[in-house]
Amino acid sequence: MAPTILSIEEVLSGYDAVSELYPYIPPLSHWRAWEHAAYKHHHIEGRILDVGCGDGRYFSLIWPDAANVVGVDMDQEVAERGRASGVYAAVHTTAAHIIPEPDASFDSAFANCSLEHMDNIGGVLSEIARCLVPGGVLSCSVVTNRLIEWSLLPAMVSEAGFQAAAASLQADFLEYHHLQNPLRVDLWTQQFNDAGLVVESHIPILPRYSSAMFVLMDTLWHVKRSGGGEFGDLIYPVLSSNPKFPSAFRKVVDGILEMEVDWQDCTGAVFSVRKPR
Repeated sequence: MAPTILSIEEVLSGYDAVSELYPYIPPLSHWRAWEHAAYKHHHIEGRILDVGCGDGRYFSLIWPDAANVVGVDMDQEVAERGRASGVYAAVHTTAAHIIPEPDASFDSAFANCSLEHMDNIGGVLSEIARCLVPGGVLSCSVVTNRLIEWSLLPAMVSEAGFQAAAASLQADFLEYHHLQNPLRVDLWTQQFNDAGLVVESHIPILPRYSSAMFVLMDTLWHVKRSGGGEFGDLIYPVLSSNPKFPSAFRKVVDGILEMEVDWQDCTGAVFSVRKPR
């Protein structure tokens, strides 16, 4: 199945939307811009299951008309924010492979950038399949193996001769994101198939140059400070003090997009996956 390739205009439109939520967190606005653009090609409806729901703000941005949504998040504090958001009819505080809902009780499911963090990915996808009605659709974004292979900051530090520091940076990055499943696209497809789900479409997100900028920014943002916290704690006040930053960073994103040459080899992917009837 040939992937659907996003246009520069679609990604920039996605940035315009998500920068309202994350105006001064450039790695987040950059990544979410691509996801937003990809989800514009999807449709979910009916009773919806949001796996790894978070605080609900991004879900509400993507699917503003969704009216019957149940969230799942294993983090108690995050689940409470989801409940307080008003987005969800209910939020279950549970691991995603043990969802307390009946068989075939959801028309659609959504999992935004959460499946790669799941320890039991086979069990999670099987549980989503169990919860979906026959013909139900899962719309989801994931990271691929390129997130590790194109990790720029540790590579630069290693080239400078600081191998121990480079290894520490990479380990901290993986620990922060709890990255369990950075899989190639074909292996993600196999995971879906093993759970009894069929991939209907695949949209690559963040090709080589966009990925390099994202991973460098994200790694820098989450570098641990010796006194506690992370570099993002220092960067955010600087960026947020300048109201021109969101529009200026859009120009950076646009320039990077102009450099891309291979739009299929990417750090992430957005899938539409269906449970057979």
